[in-house]
Amino acid sequence: MHSVSLETLSAHERPWFSARLLKGKVSVAGTHSCQLGHRLQNTNGALPDGLFVDWHWDGETLAVRNDRYGIYPLFYACYGGEIRISPCILHVLQGDFPKTINEPGLAIFLRLGFFIREDTPFEHIQVLPPGSELRWQNGLLSLQRGSRAAPLPATPANSFDEAVEAYAALFRKAIERRAPTGSDFTVPISGGRDSRHILFELLRQGHKPSLTVTVRSRPPSANEDIRIARILARELDLRHEEIDRPPSYFKANLKDIELTHFCGSGHTWLLPVSAYLKGRTHTLYDGLAGSVISGGFQVNQAKLDLVRSGNTRDLATYLLRENRIEPFLTATLSPIMAKRMDEGLAIEQLAEELETHMDAHHPLVSYIFWNRTRRCISLIPFSILGHVEQVFCPYLDHDVFNFLMNLDAEHSLGNALHDETIRRTYPEYAHLPFEDHEAPLDKGKDYSGYYRRSVLEFMRYFLRHPAKARSRMIRSERIMLMLARDLFKPHCEQAWYLQPSLFMLELERVASQAGDIE
Repeated sequence: MHSVSLETLSAHERPWFSARLLKGKVSVAGTHSCQLGHRLQNTNGALPDGLFVDWHWDGETLAVRNDRYGIYPLFYACYGGEIRISPCILHVLQGDFPKTINEPGLAIFLRLGFFIREDTPFEHIQVLPPGSELRWQNGLLSLQRGSRAAPLPATPANSFDEAVEAYAALFRKAIERRAPTGSDFTVPISGGRDSRHILFELLRQGHKPSLTVTVRSRPPSANEDIRIARILARELDLRHEEIDRPPSYFKANLKDIELTHFCGSGHTWLLPVSAYLKGRTHTLYDGLAGSVISGGFQVNQAKLDLVRSGNTRDLATYLLRENRIEPFLTATLSPIMAKRMDEGLAIEQLAEELETHMDAHHPLVSYIFWNRTRRCISLIPFSILGHVEQVFCPYLDHDVFNFLMNLDAEHSLGNALHDETIRRTYPEYAHLPFEDHEAPLDKGKDYSGYYRRSVLEFMRYFLRHPAKARSRMIRSERIMLMLARDLFKPHCEQAWYLQPSLFMLELERVASQAGDIE
């Protein structure tokens, strides 16, 4: 089990560019031309395949373009004759514009754990929309947005069996388009379907990874990923490395906030893998979107019923209350922030976004993909793992995506389609188990000590920065009381309030450093 330091990971390493019109002259700084991610040839579509963002300054015009899905994050701010762009929000924050907090956006984020549409924590910073072309010249910005529609596949499936056969064939072609140039590539593996499908198809095509990795989950956990990964590695004769959980849960949360640009949450588990892989691999395969578009992830009957009723307001309320965070927000946000970011505002914003998906073939899957997947989960391969030169995401092959997004929902619910596709396509591996969701949790000997250390570190964080005790965003004294209570519990458990309260404090800090919060 490898234990690694997270200190090698930094969001500041990402490129940036700025241009400013002042008194009729344009001054520029940063990287003038940049290509991030990868483009692929797909003869079946006019749009370039792959996941990428690139920009070019020719001396007069800044031209920026991204992939069809807007998966590769690019932040930009255009204000007062200046434009700043970067895949790192901290670089954009150096611009000369008001650092006004985006309260409607935060009302959503605090309840869902991700932003919707193109929102960020700051009113004047946005992310580039999917499939967009942005141009800036002499202080003027133009933005041409792409379409989220998934064209009908050439040969739609009329039955479950046809869907299985088509899925297998399309995925095979997706891997062929993303074939590695040698054996120096990495496949993270877990107990689920997405990474397994990628691994089996790579092996079928004669590509054996030089490395597979799995991270040990923080307690309490059954660590089914580790158990299943060991079985796969032994059966397939793979080099497999097990990475230990972050040594400090508190520091991992701080690093997660930085690396996800204040736009994601809950990725602390992957940070040790990213640190371990830095400098060790140039190509990595990621199962981004697989469980959403082929397995009905986060879709249940109650949500489907609300979609079919067309009641987006009730659906928005249901989605916002799933995490049950409302009592925390009421108790710990400062009174002014609680009022400005109340649940009613969040419901209104989310219902408005849900309306834009109601004409999609699968409204709920469409909403989840274009928001949670695009704005939050994509930060794993393209921000946390941003140092890896090439990250392939075969489930976002255009043909695979178009096929699955137009498939009958009944085929994919409960992973039925994915399970059967893997079983039929790779019968020699059909005996290998998936993770057991009913497996007993293993708290481990250091379970209580692990989280008690995070509580102590959070308390020191307050003591080292007295200004945080006067926070305008949260009730610091309430958080300190909660920390003290948990510190002296006989069995200290994960401080569920640590991530959202730390997020708000760090947001306040960077906003204050970049300019006054308004």
